[in-house]
Amino acid sequence: MRKVLLTTTALVALGGVSAASALDISGFQRFTYHSWDDTLADETDGGNDTAMSDENRIVLSHSVTGDNGLTASGYYRIDDMAESYRDITVSGDFGAVSVGNYTTAGGFMYNSHIYNGTFKDNNHQSFSGVGTPKWGAYAALADTIGLNGVTYTAPEMAGFTLMVTHADGGYESESAYVADAAGTAPTAAVTGGGGDVNEYGLAYAGAVGDMSFRVHGITAKADDTTGTAGDEQENQEFGVNVGSGPFEARFTTASQETNDTAGVASADIEINEYSVTYKASDDLTVGIITQSRKDKLDTTNNPKLDETIFGANYFIMPGLRIQASYVDYDYEGATNNSGSQTNIALRIDY
Repeated sequence: MRKVLLTTTALVALGGVSAASALDISGFQRFTYHSWDDTLADETDGGNDTAMSDENRIVLSHSVTGDNGLTASGYYRIDDMAESYRDITVSGDFGAVSVGNYTTAGGFMYNSHIYNGTFKDNNHQSFSGVGTPKWGAYAALADTIGLNGVTYTAPEMAGFTLMVTHADGGYESESAYVADAAGTAPTAAVTGGGGDVNEYGLAYAGAVGDMSFRVHGITAKADDTTGTAGDEQENQEFGVNVGSGPFEARFTTASQETNDTAGVASADIEINEYSVTYKASDDLTVGIITQSRKDKLDTTNNPKLDETIFGANYFIMPGLRIQASYVDYDYEGATNNSGSQTNIALRIDY
């Protein structure tokens, strides 16, 4: 992380920034090689069963503390110059209030290694009917949709942490918002705007002897985007972490339910994720993750996915690492597919 002082006359005059303020700049670059072997005749992600991808992230952050004891911080993250996360947080004895789309209950309280991308373990294959496998077991809605909202984080009390998020659906798309601001009425499809999201998360952490533990629960609900689309979403997530020395075990179970206009569930995806990691040294961490997904309501295709992931993170030197994973998967559904995938990534942090 690099801290840059904004002290030049031009910067101060342009942005109204105090000469004593400082901006933290961090991020990473990552290039990944993917190779897979499966039973599909036609590939949707590389005709020769191989692909290369890159990810680039820039994070700008800044904080100030006043004489009244309040701390205000800003966060702005850009991923691949296309997706951004940002918020402003004010914190004090009352806890913290964040406005934006970065700090959310579902996006901060999860414990899924797959959702976190710990080992660069996402499977590039698509499996219809079981959601998004590369996101693992999760309930988050506000941050995955990218909605702006307000999050309150209560002060930690006796090991308990509480987070509450309300995200406003507003307009369904930025283009519709811009058109309306320019004086052109939005189309009927976006008049009602998107669906609001509410998320609640509660976690409890403690220790017994040399063993640490954490349990958490998250519930998230997104309203129907138009009032008639029949895409209301209700997600739930429960998990537990147990750690002792270099070992840590995690279990997360989640459900992702979609309701139609009559309030009847049209899809109910159930996800279970188990993982064990071992910190072999300061430079090397290895782990194994299993994931199972199925839609309990689809009795026609009976979609089901089982994955086992072997992963490793190795620091060549501070700031430079190799991330590797091997994914073995078996999918049953409208189009069956089974096979394996290997991912090798080089990542540099700054």
